[in-house]
Amino acid sequence: MSSGLSFREHRAFERLARDLVRLPDPEEGPLAYLLPEARWRELTHGVPDDAAWLTALSQATGVYFFPSREWVQTLMRYLSLLKVTRLLEAGAGRGYLTAALTPLCAAAGIRFRAVDTGDGEFVSGLPVYPGVERGDALTAARELQPQVALYAWPPPGQSVASLCQTDFLHYLILIGEAGGGATGAREDWQTLPHRWSPALSRYGRGRTGALSHRVTVFYGGGQPCRARRQTLPLDLPDGKG
Repeated sequence: MSSGLSFREHRAFERLARDLVRLPDPEEGPLAYLLPEARWRELTHGVPDDAAWLTALSQATGVYFFPSREWVQTLMRYLSLLKVTRLLEAGAGRGYLTAALTPLCAAAGIRFRAVDTGDGEFVSGLPVYPGVERGDALTAARELQPQVALYAWPPPGQSVASLCQTDFLHYLILIGEAGGGATGAREDWQTLPHRWSPALSRYGRGRTGALSHRVTVFYGGGQPCRARRQTLPLDLPDGKG
């Protein structure tokens, strides 16, 4: 998108991007810094190519997944229905999502950790939320033993099988492209049990646009019983998520 912009136009877009996608101020509530879903739809419907616009937004901010306030609220209801008490966010990046989940999980009585290796492709002087720990997701998972792990935009080709197959994890919520695409390893979708979650796919968008964005729930090795899969609230009805 930005290749045809002048230097001045590029800098103006960069300023706009960093105003839209920012970490919270200390005095803000846990959701105040996130844009509501209506604002995201207004922004993306107002551009000729939403995928190119979101990619440029990602390049300017180092954020790959753009959750709305409603998405975070949906996730928290989802975790409540699953009676989650321990949650891990892998690949947390700058902590754009972490900044909302940290206080909300604390209020809900959920032990929460967010980790990132710090070796991603995006390097800048932009701030990182202090709740993001530098470390390996599998190591952190073995320490925390979460029932649910959340992973937004794992690097292309990186499998989540080792995390899914731990004997304590019930679900891994993977946010990225449908069937792998530019995120994760395609073979995970071919070999690991999973379901698409329409509810968690609804109120967010990834850096490559709405058509390729999908949230997939992988079943972990700590599943209490395979027969319970169909009764768990993987798809929340409208009005409840």
